[in-house]
Amino acid sequence: MDTLKQVRGAVADQAALRAAVAEADVVPLLMTLTQLTGRRDLLERARPHIRGGWNYMQDIPADLQAEIRAGVIGALNDAAAAGKPIPVEPPGDLFERMMETAVGQKVPEIYRDVLMEEACFDGVDRRTVTWRGAAPTERLRGFKAVVIGAGFSGIAMAIKLQEAGIPYVIIEKNAEAGGTWLENIYPGCGVDTPCHFFSYAFEPNSEWTTYFAKQGEILAYILKCVDRYGIREHIRFGEEVERAQYDEAEAVWRIETRKADGTRETLAADVLITAVGALNRPQIPAIPGLDSFKGPKFHTAQWDKGVDLTGKRVAMIGTGASGMQTGPSIAPIVERLTIFQRSPHWAIRHPLYHSEVPEGVRWAIRHIPFYSSWFRFQLFWAASDGFHGTLQVDPEWQHPDRSLNAANEQMRKDLIAFITAELGDRTDLLEKVIPDYPPFGKRMLRENFWFKMLRRENVELVTGGVERVESDAVVANGVRYPADVIVLATGFQAARMLWPMDIRGRGGVSLRDLWGDDDPRAHLGVTVPGFPNLFMVYGPNTNLAHGGSAIFHSECQVRYIMLALRELIESGSRSMEVREAPYLAYNERVDEAHRRMVWAHPGVGNWYKNARGRVVMNSPWRLVDYRNMTAELAPEEFVFEPGRVAQAAE
Repeated sequence: MDTLKQVRGAVADQAALRAAVAEADVVPLLMTLTQLTGRRDLLERARPHIRGGWNYMQDIPADLQAEIRAGVIGALNDAAAAGKPIPVEPPGDLFERMMETAVGQKVPEIYRDVLMEEACFDGVDRRTVTWRGAAPTERLRGFKAVVIGAGFSGIAMAIKLQEAGIPYVIIEKNAEAGGTWLENIYPGCGVDTPCHFFSYAFEPNSEWTTYFAKQGEILAYILKCVDRYGIREHIRFGEEVERAQYDEAEAVWRIETRKADGTRETLAADVLITAVGALNRPQIPAIPGLDSFKGPKFHTAQWDKGVDLTGKRVAMIGTGASGMQTGPSIAPIVERLTIFQRSPHWAIRHPLYHSEVPEGVRWAIRHIPFYSSWFRFQLFWAASDGFHGTLQVDPEWQHPDRSLNAANEQMRKDLIAFITAELGDRTDLLEKVIPDYPPFGKRMLRENFWFKMLRRENVELVTGGVERVESDAVVANGVRYPADVIVLATGFQAARMLWPMDIRGRGGVSLRDLWGDDDPRAHLGVTVPGFPNLFMVYGPNTNLAHGGSAIFHSECQVRYIMLALRELIESGSRSMEVREAPYLAYNERVDEAHRRMVWAHPGVGNWYKNARGRVVMNSPWRLVDYRNMTAELAPEEFVFEPGRVAQAAE
């Protein structure tokens, strides 16, 4: 990124610059001013008035804000007039002071590297893995990587393979890229992570119209990246991987696919990378009589746009994330919405959840140097590791049934106070909607006017589970509830990771043999012994449930895989395979960490755990911990099979 060029672009239209600076968030502007000038006086004066990373967590006096905003305009004009290169990183001590000021608290030294990666001040992706010498052109001749899935993770993987000059192809079962953001089109579908953080660090998006974007904008962002980086020509759309077998003699993966028209094909690849996610195979509950229902019925992930819900009696089964987004979105148009809840969820309110991003903020992200970097840094800090400490079990805590520690108990009280206020005079609903387990025991949801919706005259919340479905009704607690349409907001088969693909490694052993239906394990969530040259993005124990962004985790895994591929290719090895000892040790560490965390709470059932109570989906680590675990590759943890990298058959 040419910072001076960006400065000149920003000052070219003084009216637009002044309008944007007047409307943009003041804290990122302060950081820009400090970075451009090195001034510390305004930083120190504003410091006591900043309490956190969200833009509403500051009370900087109006006169000081005006001084900061005027200072930014002056600094940009001065920099443009001087025409000198602008340093992209402040001196160490100043940078630390800026970080602490930006979020209103001490930022531990361990976060410095990860925050520099996220800030991406110079527009260079610091997670990019480069060759240690000249590109190994000869060794790459005939080499092929196959990536399964063209969602967020698969596209990130493809971009990095392409940057390194590694030939690849993506197998995508859908007719377009986007993954879960292509498939999930139910009303209200959106992200519960701030979208300026729910995006690639190397490809910031200035055009988000809301702080928590809806499905259409997220899909548009993914497709923009597909086209910007020239990924589309590498994707085989409408093709699904059914089976993959590692050929030990040739050191290649034989990958069997089925196209939309039913034809089958076998590909060969030196490396197989799965990027299919975990939330892509709907969980259809085994409710007696469900098949007998005569009206339309569909899962939220298979939303039927041809069904008009206006004036219909809708039965929605499930109250998880998709239910909480769908319910309030359809309640105003249906005749009656009957919601069937197996267990309640905690839902946290966010002041910006329904807020639009002001045009001044969008302009500043596009044109003002460093603004986007500090804006993203604030979101990283505010939306990631801050809750992690509240999810640890205090063994001496006196109320272990309902909370984990004092901070978790206070969160519980705050949530109950919010719910009570939202329900108003509908105190009859309190017992139905307040969970009896600790906050974060199940996925913490974003409150989407859910409790206000429950007060509507045309909405009824039914607890206790569904007994059966009849041709025109749902029966629960012995009561028959007439319905024209059934919506299944019942989640996904997350623990059946990589299902229904049949992936077989050495000796024909399948992942299903090792994992069963619900016990996936991998080293760092990426590699498994007995499966050479197989890597996973969004593998076991990499789901984030305490905060943060799944995209951040994916970028960490992509870097780790690129480090592995560099080692494999530069060493001229035929294969690399993680050793049993580090694999077992890592999974024991994961399990031990989970024993002290909320998701393993004995009173909580959630999709994070398998049938035996082991947490198989979630990462127990802080984001910074996982980043540090995956920032380097330890070659001694792998067995390398000597010999030139095999040439994959066409």
